[in-house]
Amino acid sequence: MRGLQISVLALVAVLLLAAPPVGALRVLPATAQEVKPLPASECNDVRTALEDGLPIGPGFRRMEFEFPPNQMGIKGRICRLLTVGSGAHFEGPKIRTLVDMHANIKAALTLAGWRETKETKRFAERSVAGRDVFALYRNNAICVSTILIGMTPGYEPTTDVKELDKIYLGALNPFEREWWIAVDCFHL
Repeated sequence: MRGLQISVLALVAVLLLAAPPVGALRVLPATAQEVKPLPASECNDVRTALEDGLPIGPGFRRMEFEFPPNQMGIKGRICRLLTVGSGAHFEGPKIRTLVDMHANIKAALTLAGWRETKETKRFAERSVAGRDVFALYRNNAICVSTILIGMTPGYEPTTDVKELDKIYLGALNPFEREWWIAVDCFHL
């Protein structure tokens, strides 16, 4: 089980392509682990759970792609469910913040049988820059959810939402915020 924990930890670090691997992971020996994407039917089940369980307008697009070259020696393909939109599409009475979005995605997947384990808790990441990552497990498969919130491209923040070059996303109007949600699923 210890080897699986290290491999899964290394794998999730690679999945979080928007950030470099954690320094401690760089010294792990390369493990040649081949992962497989969820079959289309299973990935569509996750997609249905998200679309039925989330109070948001846009649906998720299903894609499959290869892992990029990485230091961990992990190869294979993943199933990615992706949706992007402005706060006007995503926000409402049930979703106002990144914490709300996290709770809603987790609840939708939990209702579909995905669960948090001791190993998946290690992958939790929340940054002050509008990024939230968590993973859930079911039937020897993992789904890693990455949620990003930021300013809509081209928006120029005014002084009432900015102080000392720090922009307060919560002070923006929904149409001034943009959401990006990816759920990457694969079999170990």
